[in-house]
Amino acid sequence: MRLHFFVYFSSLLFFVSCGDPGHASVESDGKPDFYRRHAQDKTTGEYLVDSLTYPGNQPIDPVTGEIDPQPVPDWTYVDQLNRPFGNKDLLGKVYVAEFFFTSCPTICPKVKGQMLRLEEEFANEPDFALVSFTIDPKRDTPERMKDYAEKLGVKDMDRWRFIHGDKFEIADLDQHYLSIAEEDASAPGGFNHSGYIVLVDRQGFVRSYASGLDPEEVNYLMDDIKLLLNK
Repeated sequence: MRLHFFVYFSSLLFFVSCGDPGHASVESDGKPDFYRRHAQDKTTGEYLVDSLTYPGNQPIDPVTGEIDPQPVPDWTYVDQLNRPFGNKDLLGKVYVAEFFFTSCPTICPKVKGQMLRLEEEFANEPDFALVSFTIDPKRDTPERMKDYAEKLGVKDMDRWRFIHGDKFEIADLDQHYLSIAEEDASAPGGFNHSGYIVLVDRQGFVRSYASGLDPEEVNYLMDDIKLLLNK
């Protein structure tokens, strides 16, 4: 399964150009490839700037041959204040999700910097939320994540939830959020993880994503967030 997601992400490493408003050209002319994650115009094949699709390995309807998108599976764990919290609490909201661990010595601080940008950008949007799942629940207790969030400067502990749950369940859940997070003794900090920030709509469907290591991609993701918030 994880290989399929890796192949999917690898297949996106092409370039497109920005053309008319609402469209991105299919031509490979050195422009950002972000809009290849969007829906396509069925007539021209152009990628639509203002229309999201359902990325990932979505099942195919055997009758129509069209994708049959599925929402992320149900989950309920606890947050950094040890409060029960799950995906059903997020229904009706637009949110971004990512996977991390507090002792990460490599990419997590950079990704958190981009998450802080999103928190600030949408501070006045009551229907926007952020979710960070720890992939190291043995060490990342709710108390430790509360301390981490405070040091990070998180302004609203109700808007931004740091999730502590079952290690193996979250290792499976990350695939549904198009993320990659695996234990690896040879990796810095003991984990390999992708650093993706994933956008989920009000009904719980993954709709877009960006590399948390690329501020420009996060700029595009902000536009996608606005698309969903305005629906």
